[in-house]
Amino acid sequence: MKNTRITLTFLIAILPASRFKNLIMNMLKHNVHSTAKFGPNIVVGECTITIGRNSLVRPFNIFRNMDLQMENDAIIGSWNWFSAAPALKKHPLFKGEFVIGTSCSINSRNYFDCSGGISFGAFSDLAGVRSTFITHFIDTKINKQICKSIQIGERPMLSSNIKVTPGAVIGARSIVAMGSVLIAEVYPSGCLLAGIPAKVKGSRD
Repeated sequence: MKNTRITLTFLIAILPASRFKNLIMNMLKHNVHSTAKFGPNIVVGECTITIGRNSLVRPFNIFRNMDLQMENDAIIGSWNWFSAAPALKKHPLFKGEFVIGTSCSINSRNYFDCSGGISFGAFSDLAGVRSTFITHFIDTKINKQICKSIQIGERPMLSSNIKVTPGAVIGARSIVAMGSVLIAEVYPSGCLLAGIPAKVKGSRD
């Protein structure tokens, strides 16, 4: 039964956006609002798709072995890759999910490793292209794969080509400059972040 759901989800997901498509997705135990638009995308492996009212997923994204949760009025652009390592997703401590809040906007051509969980707060904006979010790594002291979530607060703007490492927490209303590398730190709210690694460069009232 599980393999049948995976196969049918793959086939339905590549169809153009429509209310009929949403209905069939819901019959396959996803949760897609009737007003949402889920364009032709590739959904591979064990995924659960949840899309809120008036939200939009543009075409040509890949969702692989992860769970998508979108609140109302959110947007995901095209050519993004979302994935989680299957073995890590089954671990009780790791979420394997990508969660975006109300009116959040994710632009195109980015990579998201969702094994440890990634969350964007309401009205957050990932602008530009080619940003990378990684949530798992090898802890060489204990010789094991470890996951740490990435958490992004409400109303920040993240610029192009940033790198976000496991455990990074970005405060609300901050701006992250192009090319920055955010490490496993809790960054404050309301500031400009820039550099490798990213540092606070000023306040943002």
